[in-house]
Amino acid sequence: MKYLSPFVLGVAACTPVPDPHSEAAHGRKVMALQEKFDRFDYNADGKITRKEAEQGIRESGVSGVTKEEIDAMMEHYDVDKDDAISRWESQRAIDIPVPEHD
Repeated sequence: MKYLSPFVLGVAACTPVPDPHSEAAHGRKVMALQEKFDRFDYNADGKITRKEAEQGIRESGVSGVTKEEIDAMMEHYDVDKDDAISRWESQRAIDIPVPEHD
């Protein structure tokens, strides 16, 4: 039995590390994002309004998010400028993060 541990460690060390940029990793990120999107889409219309975003942030217990940061998020992701972030627009968050706000 004492020889099993080094063998197991050796096999584990040779196991490839998953690529965080792989298609599978991207799929997991999309699924996680959709779950969060659905949690913030309170009226289930497929869009997150500013009011829903503020409510979701508040109910998530996240503190310190400023009005300016919410403005930047809405401005950045609301591509069609309809004052809401659609599911498609939110999926852009995986590849295009919100720029730092000064």
